[in-house]
Amino acid sequence: MNEQVQKSFRDFHDTIRIKDLDREEESNKILREKRDILLKDIKSYFDKKNEDLDPVDHLKYECFNQGSYAMYTGVKPLDDGDFDIDVAVVLNINKENYTNPTTVKNWIFEALDTKVNRKVLWKKPCITVQYTKAGEEKYHVDFAIYAGENEDEKYYLARGKETSVSTEKRWDESSPKELKEKINDKFEDSEERKQFKRIIKYLKRWKEEKFKGENSGTGKPTGIALTALAYSHFNPHVKDVFTNEIEIDDLDALLYTVTQIHNSSIWSEIEVYLPVSPYNNLFSEMTPKQMEKFKEKLTILKTKLEEAQANIDPHEATKLINKVLGSDFIIIEKEAISERSSRPAITSSGESA
Repeated sequence: MNEQVQKSFRDFHDTIRIKDLDREEESNKILREKRDILLKDIKSYFDKKNEDLDPVDHLKYECFNQGSYAMYTGVKPLDDGDFDIDVAVVLNINKENYTNPTTVKNWIFEALDTKVNRKVLWKKPCITVQYTKAGEEKYHVDFAIYAGENEDEKYYLARGKETSVSTEKRWDESSPKELKEKINDKFEDSEERKQFKRIIKYLKRWKEEKFKGENSGTGKPTGIALTALAYSHFNPHVKDVFTNEIEIDDLDALLYTVTQIHNSSIWSEIEVYLPVSPYNNLFSEMTPKQMEKFKEKLTILKTKLEEAQANIDPHEATKLINKVLGSDFIIIEKEAISERSSRPAITSSGESA
């Protein structure tokens, strides 16, 4: 691939990626501060609750980032939209002692519903704290609550709202730490791992561009579904097959991944399973019509990437990629095209693993 096209991919990645939340960077400051304030409120709540309990019965917990922040696969929302972070709250309780999981979720709701400048919401998989600015949703923090001391040594997620029917109030087996480790440790080689994470982010941005206005479960694939597809189908393109020298090629890697996903679903429904327990199909909520719509968009993505790969003109190649990945993928102007060899550049993206 032309080294200029690879540079366009690197620049695109730097534009769309969300940086490590806990690094001292200005872009993360507000969301990090909000999260830390909320965690202090949870601590104060349980400290007070434990005052009336025997020390042996004290409620204890641990918190950690989960989701795309924890796996370094997050992308910025389009149009300066709603940033979010997922936080796990793992309590030292056995789910068998709390047949109604909303009892446990209500602890977190009560802990957080204390300030007038925040909106605390019940959602089926979590408790959400939404912040707005000038009437627009700017960022939110999702707290997923788990029972962490069960006889089978597994975590169980508290699902349901206070108003949910009884069948929706349940404990679902979950493996947030294992999932994070599975994605982060997929590849030992640093460049392969970085490219794997970039491909996930490219797919997520494609989703946001091509499924605008649609909700997850109603035709728009979830971020974790795309992550799982990449986990199953990605193959690194970071070394020359003959010399074994570093030759990073994100276009080849993205096209290969998309082609594998496309070919695996030509004659059947799209299926991809969470790579950790409970190993559920992450496309199970899509209807046949929504599946076909997803396949149509995937086919267009594959076709445009193939055309870009076959085009030796960096200007025309990046125009094609821009059509599917969006305006943040910069088109190389004709006058900027160098006469250098199209041999791929030796590069390192420098992003977090």
